[in-house]
Amino acid sequence: MKKIVLFAALLTALFATASCGGGNQPPQQFNDHADPAALGVTPDREAALDAVLQSFVNDKKVPCVTAFVAKGGNVVYEKSFGMKNLEQQIPAKTDDIYVLFSQTKAVVAVALMTLYEKGLLDVEDPISKWIPDFPDEVLVEDGEGGFKTVPAERPVTVAHLLSHSSGYLAPLTNRYLRTLAEAGEEVRAPRTTVKENVEFNIRFPLGFQPGTNWNYYYDMEVIAYLIEIISGKPLPEYLKEAVLDPIGMEDTAYFFDDETLRPRFVTTYSKSGEEFVPSPMSGLDQIFNGPKTYAGGTMGLYGPIRDYAKFCQMLLNGGEFNNHRILKPETILMMRQNRLPEVNSNGPGFQFGLGFELFRGTPSRKDVPAMSDEVFRWGGAAGTEYIIDPVNDLVILYYISMWGKPAECYKEFLGAAYGLFGLE
Repeated sequence: MKKIVLFAALLTALFATASCGGGNQPPQQFNDHADPAALGVTPDREAALDAVLQSFVNDKKVPCVTAFVAKGGNVVYEKSFGMKNLEQQIPAKTDDIYVLFSQTKAVVAVALMTLYEKGLLDVEDPISKWIPDFPDEVLVEDGEGGFKTVPAERPVTVAHLLSHSSGYLAPLTNRYLRTLAEAGEEVRAPRTTVKENVEFNIRFPLGFQPGTNWNYYYDMEVIAYLIEIISGKPLPEYLKEAVLDPIGMEDTAYFFDDETLRPRFVTTYSKSGEEFVPSPMSGLDQIFNGPKTYAGGTMGLYGPIRDYAKFCQMLLNGGEFNNHRILKPETILMMRQNRLPEVNSNGPGFQFGLGFELFRGTPSRKDVPAMSDEVFRWGGAAGTEYIIDPVNDLVILYYISMWGKPAECYKEFLGAAYGLFGLE
């Protein structure tokens, strides 16, 4: 912990220079009236990006797409293409509300780190400090087609959970749960509240030794529950208070009451042959009229692209936006340090910090060569993507709402987005 904090402090000046236009006050709002030419953006480059995105729609690769690019807080691109509802032929708009799925995770991670900055936890603390019954046994195969447990070699820490390296509900655990289900045991956790969900699942052993591998997804449910325990507030309330409201993410939430927002929601599709089919995830009843009790850390937020761009700009700024400081620069730098072993289940060189994928020294893992080594990013299951590039002073977001997202489209978009500035 101390080494990471010291390293982060040493990098603070570099971070501030990279993210704040040479050490100037970082932008507190997006500038929508910037001169593109002054930023190196020519009409031909903008037209090339237009053509790329329009081709995705014309070629029926996606129903609609919205993109946002800002350099130094100057918005140089914000456009939508296609139809957000094909059945009713409703054109996509830049203020449409998308299902964010795993983009929820970074917001929850930042919220947790606000509690860290208040001195209410340390990322190296064992999670058992707050959840005493958290598993301390690890499953292994017994060589006879069954399972046995061995003691965990180290306790699961908050940092393990933030970096998806705890072993909680890892694949081996899920294999074990299938055997229990076949024997008639109940292994399906409730989804009424995140508290009930986590307290049900901690009955089962870990799937690998903490810190030795990467298992994506479930760890952030524990972080969500931890926020509720420490803050004493429901997760949506604490997110709104600590992150969403201060930086102006006005239309981002787990659930909505304002019916006037309903027409702004983008329909989620999957593809059947050459046709787009509305997904069951497209139903809005659960968002507007559901029980509104389950808000977790893995997914659940909905919001427009500019709201999340504000979140990205806050991170690029070193923790502040809209004249509100959410985190200190050194905290964000700590979150951007790799926490995984060199070889892990997502392949050699895959890096993940306390909430984000990282790319230091891993050019083969980058979507496009123009991405700097300092990029940190993630995305959502239905095709929403964001990257934050401190070296190039960029936030870039790409939103679709589609299962089975075409990965080649995002890479082509990203190449054209960097190409706005002549970066290759």
